[in-house]
Amino acid sequence: MDSNDIYTPPGGPPPTNPNVKHLFEKWGETNIRQLVSDFYDLIKTSEIRWMFPGDWDLAKEKQADFLIQVLGGPGYYLEKWGPARMRMRHFAFPISEKERSIWFQCYDDALQTFDFDHEDKIDFLYFLDGFSGWMVNRKEPPWELYSKGDAHPPEG
Repeated sequence: MDSNDIYTPPGGPPPTNPNVKHLFEKWGETNIRQLVSDFYDLIKTSEIRWMFPGDWDLAKEKQADFLIQVLGGPGYYLEKWGPARMRMRHFAFPISEKERSIWFQCYDDALQTFDFDHEDKIDFLYFLDGFSGWMVNRKEPPWELYSKGDAHPPEG
């Protein structure tokens, strides 16, 4: 298989975790939006910054809307942006285990700054692990997008 071919992770989509449906009630919309904002602030300085071209505020809004819905809150994402179809939406970005791991670590780092119940954090990270694993769409990292000494390609 050529590294540019679409890769499908074994096992299919992750199973749903019913515990995450209660996190909106526990954490609230404001905290979820702040978590997403903090996550994106970490992404801006990460090796995968190149995956997020464009409007950072819009990216924060869309991801917060998605998570609010997934975590048991109002269906903002569906109302504003339509059906999630996240795997399909992510085909535009080359995602290997390397990018997935960096993405996940940024969320873990952002999450640890919040005073949420430990078990709730575990449930959320379990969800993110399965979700991000399903977004992987190639076996090898897109090395051509990483440059020596500067992981962020020039903006243009």
